[in-house]
Amino acid sequence: MIIRSNDFLFKEEQLAMGIFCVEAGTLLTLKQAESKATVLNVIKPGHILGTNAITSATYQYSVKGLTDAKVCFIPKPLVIKLMNEHLPFKLAIMKALCQEIEATQQKSLSLIYKSSKQRIATLLLEVADTIRSQSREKASIYFVPEEFAGLVGIAAKSLMKILHEFEQKQWVQCRKNQLMVLNANALGKLL
Repeated sequence: MIIRSNDFLFKEEQLAMGIFCVEAGTLLTLKQAESKATVLNVIKPGHILGTNAITSATYQYSVKGLTDAKVCFIPKPLVIKLMNEHLPFKLAIMKALCQEIEATQQKSLSLIYKSSKQRIATLLLEVADTIRSQSREKASIYFVPEEFAGLVGIAAKSLMKILHEFEQKQWVQCRKNQLMVLNANALGKLL
């Protein structure tokens, strides 16, 4: 199944019908709170999404395409059957859960120890590397300022100010809701 950039794969509180394996593309996990969406993580190929479907009736977060993405769907009854009958599948689900926990811990540490510029540079490089690994073209990143700001833990206005600074230094190019990394080496030196 193909998920287009900015389209939802599933939404928080939606009936959990199964899990999704990310084959290509980049997605964002989002949590809704007080009419504001907070980006939790950037999801790359190889990740499994919706693992809470195994034990919950609804999904606990939303998933939205940052780029066009290809995912496969495994229905909940088949997931449970495979977990009961195939140890490698059960281990893959456990690995996915551990990755979710680790990503949450890394984000928490990043918010504590890195500056806003470092967090933005890290995010841009991470997303651009994922896109480049799947395409030979330059990485054009669709972004909504509020979502990106939420992902790095700053206000949208601060994000735009820093991106403008990066653009003045010709590290990135901003056009409408598209970002392109022009100088990954310079961004990498911030880290």
